[in-house]
Amino acid sequence: MKKALTSALVAACAVALAACGSSGSSGANGLSTSGGASPSGGGSTIAAKLVLGGSPEFKTRPDGIPGLERVYGVTFGSYKTLDAGGPLTVNALKNGQIDAGDIFTTDPSIQADGFVVLQDPKNLYAAQNVLPLINKAKATPGVTSTLKAVSDTLDTSTLTTLNVHVITDKQDPAAVAQGWLTQVGLAKHGTAAQGVSVKIGSANFQENVLLAEIYAEALRDQGATVTTRLNIGSRETYIPGLKDGSIDLIPEYSGVLLQYFDPKATAVSSADVYAALQKVVPAPLTVLDQSSAQDKDAIVVTKATADKYHLTSIADLAKNG
Repeated sequence: MKKALTSALVAACAVALAACGSSGSSGANGLSTSGGASPSGGGSTIAAKLVLGGSPEFKTRPDGIPGLERVYGVTFGSYKTLDAGGPLTVNALKNGQIDAGDIFTTDPSIQADGFVVLQDPKNLYAAQNVLPLINKAKATPGVTSTLKAVSDTLDTSTLTTLNVHVITDKQDPAAVAQGWLTQVGLAKHGTAAQGVSVKIGSANFQENVLLAEIYAEALRDQGATVTTRLNIGSRETYIPGLKDGSIDLIPEYSGVLLQYFDPKATAVSSADVYAALQKVVPAPLTVLDQSSAQDKDAIVVTKATADKYHLTSIADLAKNG
């Protein structure tokens, strides 16, 4: 979900993903789309008239296009492969290149651009608590305690504010991370993780880069030797890297990670999702303590689109248009 990881790097990575994941003819808005979001695209529902945009992974995730169809009976006319809630998706929504986007709920563009987050009354999107996914070989007592202190302190309001600094104000994620750790008293130099070498990765969106930098700076402050590999891409890319040791640690989100490892999972609450996740994380990986900070996927539209079609809920998209 490091744009130390500059915006240029984000855009470059997302464009590459779009080039690989998008095919088919141009849609009515001139964009190259992936065809119909499902075989029934082009029906009479509101969604059938709209273009949805998001990451390549969202096309196949259980709570992505398949979940929208299964839970709400919502089938979009076409899907535009962009990025994971990043600037390509946000700008495409602002510019009318897509009609709806998968955007994270802590994204400052929602408030800044007056976007409307469609309600999710059937809980398609489970709890999404931020937590570290780590190779067990690196989960030493010192690393575990250091990251627990981060999780115990990070909440949703804080994460949203930090996102403003990085995404809106274009500040360096590493500097923002270190500034926050200093502010909350977690930047004190210690030796808890001394002697440990950790390779930290991130997915290719700004918040995840920020979280990776927070983990990295916290571990450095406790004596660990840390290298970063930012903007890796989607889980299909970085989960194998965690397993083979090319990276050791990455920030994750509990609900979507549970569905990645167990597509049939039904847990919704934070506690239930975390308990279920601990049981299905494959060797040699494990999850450490989760934070109270959550960042859920959301189907987001502009106010103009919401007003035109009287949209307040995802379910409204399945109504006749």
